[in-house]
Amino acid sequence: MTLLDYAVVAVYLALLLLIGWKFRTRSENPAEYFLAGRRMGWFPIGLSVMVTTFSAINYLALPGEVFGFGLYVLASFPVFFLAAWIITKVWMPFFHGKKMVSLYEFLEERFDYRVRALASGLFLAWRFFWMATALYASAQIMSRLTGVSLQAVILAGGIVATIYTTVGGMRAVMWTDVLQFFVLFGGIVLGLAFALRGDADAFRIALEGGRLKPFLPFDPAYLSFDPRIRMTLWSGLIGVTVAFLARYGADQMVVQRYFTARDLRAAQRGLWLNAFVSVLSLSLLVLFGLAVYVHAITSGALSGTRIMNGTALQQIAALIRSFPAGVTGVIAAALLAATMSSIDSGINSCSAAYLTDFHNRLFRFRLPGHLLTAAIGSAVTLLALTAVPLVGRTNTLFMIVNKFVNGLGGPLLTLVALAMFSKRVNAFGMFAGGLCGLAASLAVSFCVRSLALQYYAVVNLILTVAFCYLFSFASGRPAAAKR
Repeated sequence: MTLLDYAVVAVYLALLLLIGWKFRTRSENPAEYFLAGRRMGWFPIGLSVMVTTFSAINYLALPGEVFGFGLYVLASFPVFFLAAWIITKVWMPFFHGKKMVSLYEFLEERFDYRVRALASGLFLAWRFFWMATALYASAQIMSRLTGVSLQAVILAGGIVATIYTTVGGMRAVMWTDVLQFFVLFGGIVLGLAFALRGDADAFRIALEGGRLKPFLPFDPAYLSFDPRIRMTLWSGLIGVTVAFLARYGADQMVVQRYFTARDLRAAQRGLWLNAFVSVLSLSLLVLFGLAVYVHAITSGALSGTRIMNGTALQQIAALIRSFPAGVTGVIAAALLAATMSSIDSGINSCSAAYLTDFHNRLFRFRLPGHLLTAAIGSAVTLLALTAVPLVGRTNTLFMIVNKFVNGLGGPLLTLVALAMFSKRVNAFGMFAGGLCGLAASLAVSFCVRSLALQYYAVVNLILTVAFCYLFSFASGRPAAAKR
């Protein structure tokens, strides 16, 4: 990277801190600090949901997946609109007007505190690992681009995100997310434009390399119902639907944005905006993945299907480094935007969940929101420095997302969905079933290796549902809901 590239990144980081300072707020008022006063419109809600769930994992894992395997991932794109329809028609009207800070407050109303604490604890563990993975993913390529050590990049990203999130609360998070969307999207468009320049034979190279499969040439296995095949149309549709319902309907980090809306219509329009811009951005990243493959072929880094010079991540970094001065800096800022938007949202939502679901219930002393936020941001940064690299040694980012991160969403979705729709489960069944479902989900994610990537979320959902009903019936207790 040149001095101009570093200047672009520095300006971007300075703007984040400036926005955090502009929207600084006192942490004594939970509705203001964690919900932006419940006065946000559809535009910042939609873009905030998009960049919150669109982390550096997507920015790197999706091009890496296309680079290595082709266009199989396209099967999941229609699910954005299916999930948006379900959430806006069912979830949002159900929870609108409840005036909650934490989504899991509803589980205590429906059952008891044990179930609420289990769901909130599962969310905290789920999102802690997800945030650390996103920070680690971004730092990997930023380290390759800048020559700065991986540990230093992780520390810088984690510290900056923690500072402006601590100072500004949810309002600062959402408005920095708006800035980060334009930086992120602009970086994708600019990178794609330079990646494809002068490659008139790009389509032919991708076709000959099999990177247009399963469409050109058509792969019959794509329509197979065999759950052992790595990725099929059905695993993409079914598995991603479960993962997205968990993401948009059971994840405090996303649902908290619905709670910030000034009214139901603003929340609904925001989620539809998220669906459209997410599909557009991911489609561009698919093209970028093809461009990475073409660049690797033309530069001699690939020989047939064998990688001659490192991994897909190294090829992405090599392509970005080939861009003119300034352009590389914009791409680097976009990578940071993808990371910061995930970290800031996760830190704020984890603080809201812990404070609402645990601390205020279990302890007498007051814990200021800004101090808790700073502590959680520090813990996530430490986790990215230590635990995530151990998992990343034997798994690609795409596999980490589908097997571990999305897979753990199944038990959380089960607790929320059964509380909403089932009258046959009871508090004991939900608590015991949720615990067993979590244990089974971890066992499946770590031990089962022959399952299609996106089916991990489905299997974990089915197992948790079965356990919840089994323990509910076995307990012999009435399933009457608390009202």
